[in-house]
Amino acid sequence: MKSILIPLAFFLAMAVPCIAQVFDEKFEHWPQDLKINGRIVVAGNLEDAAVLTSLVSESDRQKKTAVVLAPSTDAMKTSFTELFAESEELEFPDVPKTIEEIESLLREYDVVVWHSAEPLGKKIASEIREANGAFHHFIDDGNLLVALGGVAEIVAQAYFESDDGSPPALEGLNLLPDCILETDFDGSADQARLLTILAAKKHSVGIGLDKHTALVLSGRKIRVAGTGKATFVLKGNDREPSRVRSITVANRRSRDPENALLDLTQWRRDAIDRTLPPFPAEQPREPSVKNGTLIIVGGGGSPRGLMDQFIRLAGGVKNAKLVYVPCSEQDDVGNQQGMVQSWKRAGVKDATFIHTKDRNQANSDDEFLEPLRDATGIYFGGGRQWNFADSYYGTAAHRLMKEVLDRGGVIAGSSAGASIQARYLARATPIGNSKIMAFGYERGGLGFLDGVAIDQHFTQRNRYQDMTALVERYPQLLGIGIDESTAILVQKSIAQVIGRGKVHFYDRNQPVTPGKPDFVALPAGSEYDLLKRQVVKDTTRRSPDDK
Repeated sequence: MKSILIPLAFFLAMAVPCIAQVFDEKFEHWPQDLKINGRIVVAGNLEDAAVLTSLVSESDRQKKTAVVLAPSTDAMKTSFTELFAESEELEFPDVPKTIEEIESLLREYDVVVWHSAEPLGKKIASEIREANGAFHHFIDDGNLLVALGGVAEIVAQAYFESDDGSPPALEGLNLLPDCILETDFDGSADQARLLTILAAKKHSVGIGLDKHTALVLSGRKIRVAGTGKATFVLKGNDREPSRVRSITVANRRSRDPENALLDLTQWRRDAIDRTLPPFPAEQPREPSVKNGTLIIVGGGGSPRGLMDQFIRLAGGVKNAKLVYVPCSEQDDVGNQQGMVQSWKRAGVKDATFIHTKDRNQANSDDEFLEPLRDATGIYFGGGRQWNFADSYYGTAAHRLMKEVLDRGGVIAGSSAGASIQARYLARATPIGNSKIMAFGYERGGLGFLDGVAIDQHFTQRNRYQDMTALVERYPQLLGIGIDESTAILVQKSIAQVIGRGKVHFYDRNQPVTPGKPDFVALPAGSEYDLLKRQVVKDTTRRSPDDK
């Protein structure tokens, strides 16, 4: 009888939808070009190409290469000849002077190095800008561009001819997307100047590159070589101070990978985020699932029987229409997914998966979106949760995911697939995962549940103090830390604990007593009201009558 009642209840819910999920996330706010396909190396004037050795891969050094030097000296020719000694073909062509010559150069070679010891003249700068499309095709094809000296700054989004950096800016190639680049960077005066420039380009990231220092953008990550550092700057506003960080050559003694590596997409998102209304809101929407069900798993394997329950809530093996969403930084995850295969072995007739790193595809590709239109259940996989934000936040796919709940369906996920279900996205740093608050990605959760922040692998990775720090900063949020092999099943505002571990609820509406836990930890069978922030049932407190 129970197996009949659950699908029946499901169909009754699906038949009378009550719109409850709010879709107010904006596609147009966020970057669409999340990474570049090729590589770009930039630096100010260099006396020796050897500084580039660690930034130019061995495979790039073997490709057909053109080195444009202005002026061309024997010393610089020798230096680059040594750097590209294994090149299949190395040439030193004359400086291209027209758009046709620039486009020909970019078509003929796989690696193009262009060094100008002097600032670019207006005519050649104009020709370079006119060849913008050819430069982008060159990078999109996976090639390497090395822009040095006077050529370096024009590869950014915009650059300034005047010494004081005053607007208007001249449009650059935007090969370093949404960046303003200053070479020969030197101290606080140059930093102040860069901040002045950023006041006119509020969505941009400022980069100050020291003398004798080069940086490479590969994909979305930046690292440096040389004796100096690269300084990254975001303009402050009335609620956020300026953000400034420097990276240097990797040092084995440093335990923080962010000292030598920077994720440009994260910084671009933060620049945009600073122009939007404050987040999280001082008074978030109610943490309640008006229709449907959420299943939020803390990683480390699902509690016994939970996947069967997911299938039943989605309509049962005969009627469920399930969609798996893997969490991957890779463009291609293959043609099969283990989760889909396990559903089919369980008897589910209609099961598939979707995956993309193309926000435009997630927003407008009807074939891609089709499985979500009548899905009754969605499961988000584990990995690094910022991937979900990059691919789906604010897209048509995101809207359709919320509509699954409005139809009375079920959304589930484990590890990264747990955190992404909240509107606030916890632990979404693209470099490492030790920080629970990730600037640029806090406004990245898919928002099936408002007013909470969800962390996973909680006790196993000793993340208690991380959640304490988060709710101290954002007391309006209810912190939820879920152990491995443990889950909460959320209907309306009631979260039921399932599994072998505990779920920890951090409520800063309650006073914190020194020396005592600043959370409530509930085991399986317990229930917590997310809206009232109250324990409904605590199975650790059994009455004398319990057997």
